Amino acid sequence: MATIHGSSSSSIRNGAGRVVDSGEHGAESPYFLQSSDHPGMVLVSNSLTGSNYLSWSRAMLIALGAKTKLGFIDGRCLKPDPTNSNVDRWIKVDYMATSWILNYISKEIVEAFLYTSSSFDLWNELKERCRECNGPLFYQLKRDISSISQGDFSVSQYYTKLNKLWDELSCLVHLPSCECGAAAKIAALESNDRLM
Repeated sequence: MATIHGSSSSSIRNGAGRVVDSGEHGAESPYFLQSSDHPGMVLVSNSLTGSNYLSWSRAMLIALGAKTKLGFIDGRCLKPDPTNSNVDRWIKVDYMATSWILNYISKEIVEAFLYTSSSFDLWNELKERCRECNGPLFYQLKRDISSISQGDFSVSQYYTKLNKLWDELSCLVHLPSCECGAAAKIAALESNDRLM
């Protein structure tokens, strides 16, 4: 059973769907911090500037996933009830996740995000603000895809460049899931579109 805000439950679901006792101190516990973990540690290579949100967020998701901290930003590991014995551990780890994210936001925009109440709120605020300008980015990616040519690139370089553009576009457009088969048909159309 997943931890929900205000619940006294002390279990959460990890990324593999396994229920983990949040009191666990092992590396699989989202409350586990290694002795080398600190607020200023290097997690990703670039800071968020706003225009690089897609690549930055992907890199940050990978880094936080490697640290078993995705639950703090995706809502699977929300703050326990104040009477729960794990609340202090949750606060400590949430502060760490928040500082990791804040440390990789450019100095020009970081102050706008300093006062969010949790890493979950911070992540959602970043997503809302930085993905809001997707219209121009969507247009730019579509234009770049339609105008790219192999030119002097090797086949490998050309494919890598084209695939990067398609991957960025895929991050912008999320197909809803359904049981009627419509999403699968749209995905097939998009796959055919990549062949052109």
